[in-house]
Amino acid sequence: MARRLALLALLPVFAVVAFGVAFLVFYRGGYDPPAQVEVPYDQLTAPHLAPGDFVDTPVVRVKRGLVLVDAMHSNSFTEAEFFNLGSRVANRGYDVEFAGGFTPSPEALRVQLLEEGLRRADSLVVVLPRLEYTVAEAAVVERFVSKGGKLLLISDPGRRQRINTLATRFGVEFRPDYLYDVAEYDLIFRNIIVREFQPDELTVGVDAITLYSAGSIRSSGPGLAFASEGTRSSVLEDSEEFYPIAGGNARNVLAIADFTFMVPPQNTLLDNDRLISNIADYLTSSEREYELADFPHFYESGPDNGADILLGQPSLWDTGIQIKNGLSDYGISSEVRGIEDLSRDTVFLGLYEDALPMSRYLQAAGVRIGDTLGTPFA
Repeated sequence: MARRLALLALLPVFAVVAFGVAFLVFYRGGYDPPAQVEVPYDQLTAPHLAPGDFVDTPVVRVKRGLVLVDAMHSNSFTEAEFFNLGSRVANRGYDVEFAGGFTPSPEALRVQLLEEGLRRADSLVVVLPRLEYTVAEAAVVERFVSKGGKLLLISDPGRRQRINTLATRFGVEFRPDYLYDVAEYDLIFRNIIVREFQPDELTVGVDAITLYSAGSIRSSGPGLAFASEGTRSSVLEDSEEFYPIAGGNARNVLAIADFTFMVPPQNTLLDNDRLISNIADYLTSSEREYELADFPHFYESGPDNGADILLGQPSLWDTGIQIKNGLSDYGISSEVRGIEDLSRDTVFLGLYEDALPMSRYLQAAGVRIGDTLGTPFA
C-alpha cells in the first residue's frame, strides 16, 4: 500500500519532467504578428476583366429558317438564359422555337416532337438535358444531322445533365470535370481565360474569351479552343491539352463545355460577345437537305413567300384547292397558277400521263416513270 502511494506521488513529478523536456526540444519562441495595415476601401481592387467593345452587325439571311431548341428533357437552363444567343439568331432572320416548352414529356411524345420539329428546322440546339436521350430519339437526331442539319451541344460541369447519351453518337464526350488555372484567371481560378484557337469560321475575330464553369471535351473531331498550358482538370492527374470547344465527327456538329459565358454579365467580357455572334452565324448557315417526308416544310412560310400550284389538267382543280388549304395550315401561302414561274417554289399536281412536262425535274431527282415507278428515296 505504501509503495502504491509513493508511485502516485511521483506521477506529477514525471509529468513536469516530460513537459519540460518537450518544451526545451520543440519550443521555438513565440509569435509576434506583423503590424496591422489598413487599406482604404476605395483602394481595394479585385482582378476582373474589362468588357469587350464588340457590336453585333448581323447579315440577315435571304432564306428564313428555324433553330429548334430542346426543352423537353428537363433541361438545366431557362429561356431567359438563352436570350443572348436566341436574339442573335433572330436578328439573322431565323426563328427560334423551344420544343417541349420546358415540360418533361414521355419518350413517345418526345420522339414525336423531335420528328415534327426537325422536319422544319435547319439547326438543333441541345443544352444540358437532365433526362437521357433514348435510342429512338438519338436516331431521329442522327437522321437530321446526316441530311446536313446543324447540331449544337452545350454542357456545363456546374449543372446536372446527361448530354453524353446523345453526344457520344457524334464522337463527342463531355468529361465530368471542370478546368481551372491558378496562374491566370478572372476572380477565382475556375474562371479560366482561353487565348488559343483553331482557325475556323467559329473563331474568326476571337482573340481571348473567359469561361466561368468550363469542362473538357474528348472528341473525334477537331479542338477549336485550347486552354493554356497551366490549366488543369479536376479529375485528371496528368496535364494534357484541354479544349472546352470542339467539333464532332462531322462539320455540322459543334460541342461547347460551358454555358455561363453566354449569360450576363459574363457575355460582355473579352471576346465572349463576338463568339456568341459567331455561334449564331453557325446556326443560321445550315444547308440541310430535305426529303419527301419533310413536305411541305421545305417551302418558305410568311406573307412575302409562298408557292405556286401547277395543275397537270383542269380536272385536278378541286384537289389543287385542297393542297392550297393544306399549305395554309403550315403558314405557307399559295395560289393555283397556269404558268410556271422559275423564281418561285412550285407544287406540281398531275397524273401519270402528266409526267412528261415535269421530266427534267424527275430525272434530276432520280425518279423514273415507266411501266413501274422508281425512286431513290423509298
